[in-house]
Amino acid sequence: MEYLGLIIGYLLIVLTPAMGLWQKVLPRVEKKPTDAFIPFYNYFMILRVCKLPWYWVIFLLFPGIQFIMWASINVSYIRKFGVFGVKDTILGILFPFPVFWKIANHPEKYKPVPETNWDVAKQVDQRTPSDHVALFFALPVIGHAFCYPFSLLGVKRKPGKKSIFKEWGDAILFAVVAASAIRTYVFEPYKIPTGSMEKTLLVGDHLFVDKFTFGARLPMTPFSYPIVHNSFAPLFNVKSYIDFQRIPYTRIPGIRFVERNDVVVFNFPAGDTALNDPRMPNGLIGHTYEQILWDEAYLICLREGKDVTHFEANFDYYVNAARTRFIEKGKVYSRKVDETDQKVGYTKIDGLLHRPVDKKENYIKRCVAISGDVIEVIDKELYVNGKLAEQKPDQQYNYSRVGTLHPGIYGRNWTEIEDNFYRQNFKAGVFELGGDDSGNVTIPLTKKLYAELKGIFPELEPYIKKKGYYNELIKSGQYKAYYHIFPNNPQYDWTEDNFGPLQIPKAGDVVELNHKTLPIYRRIISAYEGHKLQEKADGIYIDDKKVKSYTIQQNYYWLMGDNRNNSADSRFWGFVPEDHIVGHAAFIWLSTSEKGMFGGGMRWNRLFKGID
Repeated sequence: MEYLGLIIGYLLIVLTPAMGLWQKVLPRVEKKPTDAFIPFYNYFMILRVCKLPWYWVIFLLFPGIQFIMWASINVSYIRKFGVFGVKDTILGILFPFPVFWKIANHPEKYKPVPETNWDVAKQVDQRTPSDHVALFFALPVIGHAFCYPFSLLGVKRKPGKKSIFKEWGDAILFAVVAASAIRTYVFEPYKIPTGSMEKTLLVGDHLFVDKFTFGARLPMTPFSYPIVHNSFAPLFNVKSYIDFQRIPYTRIPGIRFVERNDVVVFNFPAGDTALNDPRMPNGLIGHTYEQILWDEAYLICLREGKDVTHFEANFDYYVNAARTRFIEKGKVYSRKVDETDQKVGYTKIDGLLHRPVDKKENYIKRCVAISGDVIEVIDKELYVNGKLAEQKPDQQYNYSRVGTLHPGIYGRNWTEIEDNFYRQNFKAGVFELGGDDSGNVTIPLTKKLYAELKGIFPELEPYIKKKGYYNELIKSGQYKAYYHIFPNNPQYDWTEDNFGPLQIPKAGDVVELNHKTLPIYRRIISAYEGHKLQEKADGIYIDDKKVKSYTIQQNYYWLMGDNRNNSADSRFWGFVPEDHIVGHAAFIWLSTSEKGMFGGGMRWNRLFKGID
């Protein structure tokens, strides 16, 4: 059953009162025993008895936060009967039934207790250890980091007021639940980490992603800590979720779904397997694992003195050798992330990560084509269904400044004078500049700015990679990456500037499968739609059945960055499945440059700016 995980979650919540023998305990708080068997009303009663907000029961309905609320109510229940031990509190949070049964079967010992008198030291001391436990579970480590300075400073508590740790614990718990509900079902904050959407969105823009336009997606791995995305501590690879409960793709109906030119936040499609670089988030985790694997395999072949023909004839052998290198040596030689890596010749990694859909990295791009559209890129210009796509005013392309060589050729870095020159004349810092095949500086410019500057700098020329560009480089042995343009196969001679034509699949499409088309649909069949795919000598097999066609099961989209020549997008890793769509980019609420908020880097003109 697809929804077994969701059903089990609700059954656990609904059956907890009966399984916990609440019917034997409710008379002690002047309630009917039968009330324990009325779903959700039983929790409502306990909240009222414990003098907690009645509306907390509503949060039990929402996957992703329901178990936080469930644990909170369970702890409140056992405390109502005087249970404050550390071990019992931990059980109350994780598996409360032993504590429930103890309370139910020993009525003479476990009777309702009045609220804690915070002016009585004995009562406060009795519950303090368990309050620390609750605070830790509400916000690990950080919660105590907030509280301890106040306690060490000797901040005095007013008569009748809760202790600092209890006060903070309650506040943090409510904040976690409320923020989780908003983040999961209404709005989610997102920060622009790279320049792939320049100048529409800038590095340092903080925006809100609305979930109700496209419809909020239920958490696919709801048994997780909801405030963080996929890791408590990226540096140490501490996951914020477990696969205890899985929910298939389910979306609450929204106002509409993705349309052309929407700016969309989505889960990185190629992120189901990733290399974990301990220096996250600047490492390899956001890259395509399969592409890095192929590049590493190709590099092994080249270092043996063999050519690309030998590599392709022994493809599986070299791929297995690269995979073994990752696992046994923990090193990647084909990608060097920073200057230290460049010196030693490799990037140190910390194993492989396998992530479910909703825990893949979040990306942001513009949807340029929807299911059923045919896209083609001709000399940088995007065409959708044979017509020139809408041109956004801030859309950028790379132009070569012919005759001005990149300083990297001479082994030096950019100077501050050069940085100021490019900022003043081209509205681009040197960190945005690149180089073309001849070593000339390339500059990202809008069409409007290029037209204005062409008269002043006549050496500016469009930098365009024709079809076959990478094929020639790879065959000549000059290129160390192995077909990084989708569909990552030597049968296709596409580049980021000249791509397609390609039709975007939609649910119900029947596509022909053969040696030529399989590279386009391989990940759709195996990774996104979960089938067993095999290529044998006598044909193609799906779920152990020989086939010549395949029916697409969900809709797909094509997303690209507005900074067209400085964006890793669908041209590199292909289609974005419908179930990977997170939400619609709504507006910018804060924007800071590299100088930071307190260093004079506030971009006041971008605050609360809508995203077009």
